[in-house]
Amino acid sequence: MEDLILQAKTRESTGGLTARRLRRQGLTPAVVYGHNELKSICVNYHEFEMLTHVMHSEHAVIKLKIDGKEFDVLTKDVQRNCVTHNISHIDFLVINLDEIVKIEVQLETQGEAEGVKNHGGVLELLRRDVTVECKAGSIPEAIKIDVTALNIHDVIHIKELPEIDGVTYIGDPETTLITVAPPTVHEEEVEATEEEAETAEPEVIGEKKEEEE
Repeated sequence: MEDLILQAKTRESTGGLTARRLRRQGLTPAVVYGHNELKSICVNYHEFEMLTHVMHSEHAVIKLKIDGKEFDVLTKDVQRNCVTHNISHIDFLVINLDEIVKIEVQLETQGEAEGVKNHGGVLELLRRDVTVECKAGSIPEAIKIDVTALNIHDVIHIKELPEIDGVTYIGDPETTLITVAPPTVHEEEVEATEEEAETAEPEVIGEKKEEEE
């Protein structure tokens, strides 16, 4: 995958007034820290939004260029306005690509489960991601899971995730991530069945005997 590159500028002043002025200019206040770096910066709002659409994961490594200097960073926190949901602030963490990091990676299912295809079941993702430990430069785009063989009530635990070189799964190995639930019986169907049973005319043994005679 091509490098994800984002341009940034150092901002000398901080505070609410400065932040509002930057946002009116189409810029988003941010901070970059780690490995003896601590800088208040700003990035172009739309450039960062566009970058998030091509990132394979919200925790993908970004090459952040600040006034001509380049840093490998992870997006640690994105704050959004509670009303407009626009990005209001971003935290970037400087990393070394060879250092070990602990990070959440998205789960991605492949195929159609047997229990869904032939028995009307429902594939349920109980977790959307899983925590892994690996080198920062080797973070998987996603953990891909083949669910084709899953039948009704079958499950996939952390311990059954595919092995990936250099990647360790963190968490209880028995944690359930995916299952196939049985078909849902709607309340209307149950009521209809009960009504049919109630309205069915019982056989009168005496009448049948008279007819035979």
